[in-house]
Amino acid sequence: MEYDDAAAERLEAVYLGSDIISQREDTLQRIAVQKGERVLDIGSGPGFLTAEIAAQTGSNGKVVGVDISQQMVERASQRNECKWLSYQCADATALPFEEDYFDVVVSTQVAEYVPNLDAFLSEAQRVLKPGGRGLILATDWEGVCWHSEHPDRMEKVLKAFAPHCADSKLPRTLAARVRKAGLVVDDVSYFSIVNVDRYEGCYGGGLVPFIVAYVKGQNTVPEQELQAWAEEQAALDARGEHFFSTGRFSFSIGKPA
Repeated sequence: MEYDDAAAERLEAVYLGSDIISQREDTLQRIAVQKGERVLDIGSGPGFLTAEIAAQTGSNGKVVGVDISQQMVERASQRNECKWLSYQCADATALPFEEDYFDVVVSTQVAEYVPNLDAFLSEAQRVLKPGGRGLILATDWEGVCWHSEHPDRMEKVLKAFAPHCADSKLPRTLAARVRKAGLVVDDVSYFSIVNVDRYEGCYGGGLVPFIVAYVKGQNTVPEQELQAWAEEQAALDARGEHFFSTGRFSFSIGKPA
């Protein structure tokens, strides 16, 4: 997956918004990285989570972020100031690391975009040390709750957006597939995002241009209708009637010792 500069900047703006900052804080708390640990971030994107992990491992640790997008790897690398943190371009289903290498493996908002999820999980299991731990965070995109005075149009737009990932309702089957890969599921938690206003950096507002760009490119909804959908969200917010809600399922996993 590659991004043009505008798309990459939109993505980074969303990741720097307060909703996703809070999500990162929740993820960091759940993986509880220790000094000196080796950590792999699969699908590191802009690298914000990976950089915070590196701050927790300290210079005696080793942190690697991998992403399938060379542009994302380059952007994250340009911001990197830690010698023990590195980024590289790699496929999540064919990781370039030896077996039993990492203490922690984390992947947020990535698994649902991988067509061969079983290979993804198999690779995560392979590179994780016996007794190691990890976290996979995924969204059930069919569980989004979004107010509109034109519910038929909203349903049409969200249905047209669903194929943007390989499995739009992955959390419903993820636990069973994690276990099939030889890992254990230690805990499942839910991080909710609720926007009743479109403030700076809010996730619901930031998601609109991504949906417009994707659906427009697929030619599945007439452009005029798609634009009307986007404009309605701004109008609802102006009247104090905006509501958007989604959430992420965090699967805390481990590899038996």
